[in-house]
Amino acid sequence: MVAHKPYYRLNVPSAGNLHPIEIYVQIRNMTGLLSGIYHLEPLTQELVLISEIGAAGIEPYLGVEHRFNGVIVMMSLVPFRSSWKYGLRAWRYLYLDLGHQIGALAASVHYFGHYLTKMFTNDTDGLNRIMGMGEDERIVAVYGVGESSVRLAKRLVAPLIQVEPTDYTSRIPLLVSNIKTIPLYCEIPITTHGNDFVAINHSRRSARSFSADSMSDTAIVELMGLKAPPSLEIVTLLLQVHTMHSGVYRKGQCTILGDFIPEVIHLLLDQRFITGATMVVLMYGEAFDAHSHIDAGIYAQDLYLLCEHLGVGCSGIGAFYDNEAIRWSNNPLHYAVAIGGRS
Repeated sequence: MVAHKPYYRLNVPSAGNLHPIEIYVQIRNMTGLLSGIYHLEPLTQELVLISEIGAAGIEPYLGVEHRFNGVIVMMSLVPFRSSWKYGLRAWRYLYLDLGHQIGALAASVHYFGHYLTKMFTNDTDGLNRIMGMGEDERIVAVYGVGESSVRLAKRLVAPLIQVEPTDYTSRIPLLVSNIKTIPLYCEIPITTHGNDFVAINHSRRSARSFSADSMSDTAIVELMGLKAPPSLEIVTLLLQVHTMHSGVYRKGQCTILGDFIPEVIHLLLDQRFITGATMVVLMYGEAFDAHSHIDAGIYAQDLYLLCEHLGVGCSGIGAFYDNEAIRWSNNPLHYAVAIGGRS
């Protein structure tokens, strides 16, 4: 409870704990479940049936001719959940949050021995209409888990019921119109998380304090070896270490020696809890677009899970001084993750 109100913690972090992502799934020919389109209710951890399906389904709206046996996962953004607090800057957080959710999905699918299938359409307006989306919600990523059958799929005869995603809303036209122009994200994240995924996924939390002495240099090296998407430039600042050098690292190599704790704390809006961090990972992108922000969220989710596996804490930080971030790269900064021993 926080301020006498329920406080829910989900398996992915979210800027301001606002969680602007919704998840819908089409399930077809799975034992024990009605074939239909469902909404994932995170608070009760239940699938809520929206509509049963037969021969007709969502496949034709994704350019798929045959019925897809298994699950089609659709993720949507609800911009107002973030924009009421962050204004236009919410654009960044919407796509960082989306990246976290995609990363969690990829890790889960990998753990259970399955594979993600790319799903895409150029007619995103048509997909949103048939799913019953209004102006305040938009599907932005779709994946399949299963396989295509030999039976043809038909188009749904009518849109699903429209349910407003918030009790009230206020639209920022520039934000809403920009999101409409961005195509579905369909890249398949690479993930290698091991047998402890279920446990670490449930226990993952953002750290709000660190112990400067309790993180090993071995853990630092393993974290710096985590492969990043090609759209990102990763700059790691080692702040407090045992046998390694403090300074700026790129691709595992120290390029600038020095103590950068005061500069990093100031860059990240003078958040004092960073004082105890062992390292801060900065994610820069050559392009300042939705795709690279999603990639940054995916990479950050991998960092979270690896930190949990190694027994150290981390905290994603999307608030920083943009102009001061260029000290360590000519590219725009997308995201930062502070990492350190648990206090």
